Amino acid sequence: MSLTFPTTISGLGSAEQRLYRTLLRRLLNKRKRNALRRAYMDGRNELHDIGYALPPIAADIDIVVGWPAKAVEALANRVVMDGLQSEDGMDLTEHIKTIVSSNDLLSMADSVHTDAMVYSCSFVAVHRDIVGDPDMGNVTYTAVLQEYTADVATGIWDKTKHRLDSALLFDVSDDYEQVIGIHLMMQHPRKAIINIVPDDEGWHVQDDYVNREDRIPCELFAFRPDERRPFGRSRIDRTVMSLTDSAVRTFVRSEVQAELYSVPPRYIIGASEQMFTDGTGKLIPRWQLMLDQMLILPHDPESGENVQVGQFTQYSFEPHSAQLRQTATMFASATSLPPDAMGVLTDNPSSAEAIDKAQKELCLLAEKCQRWFGTPWQHILARAQKETSGATEIRVRPQWRNPATPSRAAAADAAVKLVQANILPADSEVTYDMLDLSGEQRKILRYERREKEAQAALDAMSMQMQTPTAANPDSNAGGG
Repeated sequence: MSLTFPTTISGLGSAEQRLYRTLLRRLLNKRKRNALRRAYMDGRNELHDIGYALPPIAADIDIVVGWPAKAVEALANRVVMDGLQSEDGMDLTEHIKTIVSSNDLLSMADSVHTDAMVYSCSFVAVHRDIVGDPDMGNVTYTAVLQEYTADVATGIWDKTKHRLDSALLFDVSDDYEQVIGIHLMMQHPRKAIINIVPDDEGWHVQDDYVNREDRIPCELFAFRPDERRPFGRSRIDRTVMSLTDSAVRTFVRSEVQAELYSVPPRYIIGASEQMFTDGTGKLIPRWQLMLDQMLILPHDPESGENVQVGQFTQYSFEPHSAQLRQTATMFASATSLPPDAMGVLTDNPSSAEAIDKAQKELCLLAEKCQRWFGTPWQHILARAQKETSGATEIRVRPQWRNPATPSRAAAADAAVKLVQANILPADSEVTYDMLDLSGEQRKILRYERREKEAQAALDAMSMQMQTPTAANPDSNAGGG
């Protein structure tokens, strides 16, 4: 939250300045909520008031409940991009391989997907990097892919074209303490890409060039988007935060009680308020009375009778455990996780049916994520090829790992049955998808398939040359 964003940029036109400030206001309005989600993800959410004053022994209690991170990571681990594949089934070009390797695309994809689940969305932009010396005339361009989280980026969504109409992206230092660059991309009021940098006099436009494509070089990766909220919804929603707060409060109560567990509660009959004041006349805190090993009380000054003191049965931890189990069950239901995944032991462990049901719900959500994230990746890779010198554009799409990884054997069995029934060919890309083969395995299979096809063609030509023609059946017979 310590980042400072400039409000005025030198070199922008009036319409562009208005667009910049509109996007900046939108970003600032969302930053507080995004910072709260990040705090829950990192286990740094603050303890809310639990309804009574805590004793000093609770001052050092630092409770961290990692349930929000568990909810995000459990889903993100099932939305894994294993590689890329061309839509026509051919091998990837060297330019595509270079883009993937130079930008560490698979690792970036994991980060993009996770951040989209935390903040509700994330952004990926394609920047053009110049390689060579312009003065020598040997300039080439390469594509640089960069992710921008929702706390340093925003945009305006075009509902009619289903794409970003404009985007405002802030480059920040590695410690997230300083803005070091700004990118303003827009289709209106004009098609332009503007790079903004600081100097001693403030922020000014460094580069301003026309975007000749029909979409800006930035794509939105939204988690659970819809018509009303195209920028998606966070996996760490109000339900997740509320149940996490409840779990933290339960842990704090149990920790405080653990300090007092060996002290049974006492009752006093015939006491007055003056008996529980210190030398300054202030009331002694109740927690101190509970911890006092010896409680000395004087006679009642009015009646002269002795004060009667007794004790109740010691407190039990069971109410706290029961409440924690109930909270964990509600959290697991809200996030499609098995209750056992919350780390709370129960007398009746989750049945195989309950675990399978939760995993199926999680897999269905993961499959939706593949659809939500797959299209933006296709646009990003298409734009990256256009920004790379000498690249021949081919249509590629992400290759996703099967979200139901534990049931890979069942998927393979289904694929075998479809091949045996002549519904699918054995060497089809659809069959490879069902078998959940890696990119390297697919490459080897395609190479072997082409070798077989070439050998079959050679064998057919050889057989044709050796077979007599119908017009001259005795052409190979000897004449005498």
